[in-house]
Amino acid sequence: MSRNPHAQKSLDVNLADVIPYTLTLANNNESLVLTRGVMQGQIQTDSLLLEFEQELNIPMKNMVFHQTKSEDMLLTIYDTIDVSTEDIISLFLDIVSRELSLDLVNTDTKKPLIYVTPEMIGGPLIGSMYIGIIDRGTNLLQIRGITGCPLNCPFCSVDEGPTSKTKIFDYLVDPDYLVDTYNQVVKEKRIDKIEAHLDGQGEPMSNPYLVDIIQLLNENPKTKITSIQTNGWYLNEKIIDELASVGLSRINLSLNSMQNKLSKRLAGRGDYNLDFILEMAEYISNSKISLILTPLWIPEWNDEDMEEIIKFSLKINQKEKRYPTLGIQNYLTHNQGRNIKGIKAKTFAVFNDQLREFEKKLGAKDLVLKLHMFEMFKSEMIANPLKIKEIVLAEVVLPGRVENEVIAMAKSRLIHVSDSKLNNYGAKIKVRITRNRHNIFFGKAIKN
Repeated sequence: MSRNPHAQKSLDVNLADVIPYTLTLANNNESLVLTRGVMQGQIQTDSLLLEFEQELNIPMKNMVFHQTKSEDMLLTIYDTIDVSTEDIISLFLDIVSRELSLDLVNTDTKKPLIYVTPEMIGGPLIGSMYIGIIDRGTNLLQIRGITGCPLNCPFCSVDEGPTSKTKIFDYLVDPDYLVDTYNQVVKEKRIDKIEAHLDGQGEPMSNPYLVDIIQLLNENPKTKITSIQTNGWYLNEKIIDELASVGLSRINLSLNSMQNKLSKRLAGRGDYNLDFILEMAEYISNSKISLILTPLWIPEWNDEDMEEIIKFSLKINQKEKRYPTLGIQNYLTHNQGRNIKGIKAKTFAVFNDQLREFEKKLGAKDLVLKLHMFEMFKSEMIANPLKIKEIVLAEVVLPGRVENEVIAMAKSRLIHVSDSKLNNYGAKIKVRITRNRHNIFFGKAIKN
């Protein structure tokens, strides 16, 4: 849209100053692109301008979007008399809140991203392995606020990442909704010492609301530890400092090799920067946040790296007194994940014996991990309202992440329902519960 050559007066409104997104123009200025972390959405500029015209009586021909070299996003309005900056900003924020969530994409995976709100679900975020709160009978609660991952690890237990052959959608949970469910579960647990651990099917640090979530979790007086697992892709000094400032206790960092070539192979990305990850590991170790390195030991692939990773940890993590500094993981195969062809998992007896040998050889401590080393203890799980083989009438609340799956709600619990091609939001379906371990529920749709 060209500027009005007859304009006598103009008003510039910098939209970049009023919203926590990066704003850009795309498709020859036909779309306003809003990006926050991996969350990206588009709103048609004509749609925006039409609503401005209808609500504020500004002719569309008198309005134009343009981006400055300093990345400000200006809406310039010509021949303005009665319109105010406050009116423009208020209407813009209202439009974004209504329309942005309808067309979101996860920029890591390029898959549709569903922004999950309490209005969509109608109950607490309990029952799903994808999102929400998971209670496995200890004082550690798993917090899952986002799915998707930037890496394509060949051993991924849940087939995540840009090359995933099974995942159709990604989810991002409203941060207040996520923490509200956490607070509800903490109250029901009736214990005074909780660890809130951010993990998930994907990379938890891709969550654009990460710092806010940590801060909100720590506002619960029963939260004594907040921790996060990460592959390190989104680490930088700024985010580490921000997480330290809101009280993050510990970072569990996956570091699978000390060799550049093998690191790239294990990450499934040629641009994986091992040197930078090592720098960030050392930066964390010198911050207020504790660091534990959590390599996955894959037989015949990174056998030689385990000793080097242990030595690296001993070098950079000498001041750590509260937690173990290494959490070496045993390679396992998974039916619904990606497995490395020809590699067999070790028994845990053999695996633990090998860890004890490293303890003797290198002077490392606590390689064979126990709950008490992380201030963890067993506790009663929250109520389990669904029984195996029980048939319930459930409401479809989300499309599933894999083919022929929906997420439904019954008895205040989310259920992964397979064998269902019904994706109509709000539809009622009969479901037979097939699994309910750790308050994670699976079921099959029953045809009427």
